Amino acid sequence: MKLLLISPPFGEKGQMSKGLPIAPPVLEYLTGLTNRMRPDITVELLDANKELFYPEKVDADLIGFTVLTPQSPWAYNMSDKLRAIGKKVVLGGIHVTALPEEAAKHADSIVLGEAEHVWKNVLDDAESDSLKPVYQGEFPELSDLARPVTNLWKTDYVYGYFQTSRGCPFSCSFCSVHKFFGGKVRMRPIQDVVEEVASSKWKLFWGIDDNIWGVNVPKTIELYKEMAKNVRMKWWFGSGDIKSVNHPRSHELLSNARKAGLTAVLLGWESNNMSSLEEYKAVTKQGRERRDAIKKIRDYGIEVMLFIMVGGRQDTREDFDGIRKLCDELKVSAHPVMTTPFPGTELYEIYKPYLIEGFNWDSYDGNRAVYEHPTMSPQDREQAIIKLRSDLFSIPKILQRMAQVSWRGFPMSHITSWMVQFPQGRAFKQYAKEKGMF
Repeated sequence: MKLLLISPPFGEKGQMSKGLPIAPPVLEYLTGLTNRMRPDITVELLDANKELFYPEKVDADLIGFTVLTPQSPWAYNMSDKLRAIGKKVVLGGIHVTALPEEAAKHADSIVLGEAEHVWKNVLDDAESDSLKPVYQGEFPELSDLARPVTNLWKTDYVYGYFQTSRGCPFSCSFCSVHKFFGGKVRMRPIQDVVEEVASSKWKLFWGIDDNIWGVNVPKTIELYKEMAKNVRMKWWFGSGDIKSVNHPRSHELLSNARKAGLTAVLLGWESNNMSSLEEYKAVTKQGRERRDAIKKIRDYGIEVMLFIMVGGRQDTREDFDGIRKLCDELKVSAHPVMTTPFPGTELYEIYKPYLIEGFNWDSYDGNRAVYEHPTMSPQDREQAIIKLRSDLFSIPKILQRMAQVSWRGFPMSHITSWMVQFPQGRAFKQYAKEKGMF
């Protein structure tokens, strides 16, 4: 049997874009899982962000899509075309788990949740032409996971990746992670992570955990100690919370993170507006003195970028300017996104009465305003975020921010800072041009 696994594009209306600088992790992992359970199956991978996809040219017995919300219209469209010519299609991913009845209309079968305990059944049933409509995944312990297969792509990527846990200890209203992973967090055995990273062909990595240090601080310290001892000449960045920076063992956490190769962290600042933080259920995860936390991280030679949402119903026009002032004062970069109520989240239910009719799921991409606001029009908010991004990512400001990172991180933290900020600024600028803004 031949299996084709596809990562749909993120571009508006399914237009091919440059995509992310890492290969789609789910597909590489599913390939490893397939090789372990059914080594007789031939697997092909396709990243539709980087390659054109023609359904009529597919030579596979089963086609699988992993689907995030803004990818779903394209995935559904291609699934319908594949099924019309007699191909079997299976859909999975966060969006499918959030809206199974919607997704099931476009597939022979859907996989809900995590695939480990059901994937062999999916493959066996597809081969015997007896696919079930729904396969309900469970929440396995993370020991002895299959290794990702990284050598099947037709395109190049900049970074590798690794995962040490699934889930997040926080349950923010805007995030589907807590629910998707069963409301609990699980960590991989330390030795499994260390061996996987040490044996990887990559030198630069994206730590794809939802929270690289907030799941279990003592165990994370032990992980970082082992990585520092056994992983040489490899560097990485990832996403983390602020509260953990105030943990009683924060010195051990940050010093060992740096020794383990951490060069930069996307810090969950979430919002400048306290009313928005309350709406997002993100107040407690901020900890005390969060401005001091930024300096503390940088003192260890680790670059900081703030993840911030703006344009939510509690925000005001002044909050856009507030982010700009915050970044200028602290000489720190930010990744500002439009507050987006993804299906399957509490925020979606809160914003449901205010959603604007006519938007497809591909507009839920962090750029568009898809709901009404008490005082700002959708156009006002979209223009404001484009202007904010333009102001934040000028080359002089990027260089100023790089200079704020402690020389304890030289040169890799400074190199990472440029490698993250410059392409991001270029992508924001390109998006603004496409919108005719600048």
